[in-house]
Amino acid sequence: MPLSNVLLPAAVGAVMALVPLAHDVSAADASPSVASVACQGARTCYVDVSVAQIWVSPDKVRTVDAKALTNPVDIRGWFAAMAHDIDLRRDVAGETQALYGGRVTVVDTTTKDGALWDKVVVHGQPTPRDEAGYPGWMPDRQLTKLRKKAPSGTIAERVTSPTARGYASRRALAAGDRSNGGTEYSFNTEFAVKPVAGAPSVVEARANDGTPIYFERGALAKVPMSGVTGDDMVAEARKFLGLEYLWSGTAGFGYDCSGLTSQVYSALGMTIPRDSQPQFDAGGGAAPAGSAEGERITSPADLRPGDVVGFGSSTSNVTHVGIYVGRNDKGEPMMINSPKTGERVREEPLTNRPFVGATRFIAS
Repeated sequence: MPLSNVLLPAAVGAVMALVPLAHDVSAADASPSVASVACQGARTCYVDVSVAQIWVSPDKVRTVDAKALTNPVDIRGWFAAMAHDIDLRRDVAGETQALYGGRVTVVDTTTKDGALWDKVVVHGQPTPRDEAGYPGWMPDRQLTKLRKKAPSGTIAERVTSPTARGYASRRALAAGDRSNGGTEYSFNTEFAVKPVAGAPSVVEARANDGTPIYFERGALAKVPMSGVTGDDMVAEARKFLGLEYLWSGTAGFGYDCSGLTSQVYSALGMTIPRDSQPQFDAGGGAAPAGSAEGERITSPADLRPGDVVGFGSSTSNVTHVGIYVGRNDKGEPMMINSPKTGERVREEPLTNRPFVGATRFIAS
């Protein structure tokens, strides 16, 4: 994904007429942490919805984006609202997303049509634009200043499937009952987790406010601390074959090209830049603050599985990335990538695009 996007004028007033100023919670959609307190002037806050869109400006939000502004958020409803028009999905006025529980630093606030908005930097998404994290705006209602310390006996685990549903009670989990607090969380969302006595197929996670969320045991796992290989990266990326492209997407509901590569690496314990050009530049000694350094690979003949392959008109104009897979039975070099709006994550030959080089983040 490039570092900028074409922005269209938007009728923000119409959006805000659809979005309540306080948490709008129905019994069917209630999030376990919906009673949390928004930022209210705090500098360090945490994402309090399953996926938060990070907007370039409150002024650029469109009427069709209303479902992406609430708490709880309705990401699938937002996708559905844009489904009839490819231009709506192409022209999302944002460049990244943040996952539930993610830490942000609030650097400014504004009020738009009666709603409070926070300018934030999202930690864990390295970018040359700000050494603290990825900048953008989000509704204050989607943040919380409350983050209770994880209780003893818990360990950090992350969602391992494209999405996983958590429930406010074991009974609701057993019934698969969305009316009792079921919330769909993205791949790579991190929770403090502990086993449930007498229920080996269930784990108990903690919401921002300390309340429990129950998941099936196989839905989460610890991040590997060492020994990750390029083949591991490829296997992780293949989980998303067929997933629809979303400009700005960094969640298992839809990825853009660099959202896919950065989140696959993050899930396996390595932080790389958020966007395409910085991912490429990290292989040439120009990794932004917080990112792993890489090695420049110039020839397709030298590629190894897991390398981040770059495409564009030149090494200074890298507009697309993917994850190198290896060669197919015809000897063609292949990659997994999220191609563009209207298409889905797929495995395809590198020769379909103008290859300019690659970054190797995994030494062996």
